[in-house]
Amino acid sequence: MKITAKLGLSFLVLSASLFSVGSCSRGKTINDQKIPHKVISLMPSLTEIVYALEEEDRLIGVSNYCDYPPQAAQKEHVGDLISIDQERLIILNPDIILLSSPTQTQLAQDLKNAGFRIAMFPDPGDLEGVFAQIQSLADTLGVHQKGKLLVDSLRQVLSSIQAAESLSVYIEISNEPLMTVGSGSFLTDAFRRIGLYNIFADNPSGYTVISPEEVLSRSPQVIVFLYPGAAAAARIGWSNLPAVKAYLVFDSLPLDELQRPGPRLIAAIAQVSSIIHNAR
Repeated sequence: MKITAKLGLSFLVLSASLFSVGSCSRGKTINDQKIPHKVISLMPSLTEIVYALEEEDRLIGVSNYCDYPPQAAQKEHVGDLISIDQERLIILNPDIILLSSPTQTQLAQDLKNAGFRIAMFPDPGDLEGVFAQIQSLADTLGVHQKGKLLVDSLRQVLSSIQAAESLSVYIEISNEPLMTVGSGSFLTDAFRRIGLYNIFADNPSGYTVISPEEVLSRSPQVIVFLYPGAAAAARIGWSNLPAVKAYLVFDSLPLDELQRPGPRLIAAIAQVSSIIHNAR
């Protein structure tokens, strides 16, 4: 038997409420139960954080998309991001299940109703939110000091990244539908830290559907595609965009590292800074 969360695309990309079920907004567990020793993570970014905290021995199950580090893929698979094998969960008998909102909000409610203990972590809206999530997960696992050391090391790397001259950037995460990120996404903050200012930062949503004409009217100096197989010059009118004329269109950046709000994000930001600003 499977627990399946019924989520429409519009909810996934347009939901503005990053709320949690059975937990507080910073991901603490639903009550003061004992520290969890048998953990299931259903979000790749949370799985990466568990490994970065060196607490992977507690992981008894992960989602089908938890593929980093490579050892994570060897853990027991219990389903995808929104559809879970409840019978497998009963056999594994986890102390806690880690999820993220808003994508897994319905699944979290279903799991809670089924009697499982959960911890929800909202999708971060900026880099401070990423750091807070890492610390919160460390606290959930009862390893506060490990979380602090990890966050401190990531802050140090971030502070060493030099932002170059300011450039406007268009960040595309999907072609069908055409989607970008707004001020509610940690990516907007991440790119701002290296001198790249999101042309859709005036949109408060984390993720939003747009039209090609909106991109043309905002005339970005840099274009970043965060999915494989994209092309800008072939689109009607886009060949005249400053980014295309200056050959500042990038489609081979570290995709998982940038789109997962976890420990690898900071190094990916440094890599993007080097790639883009060296291309000028």
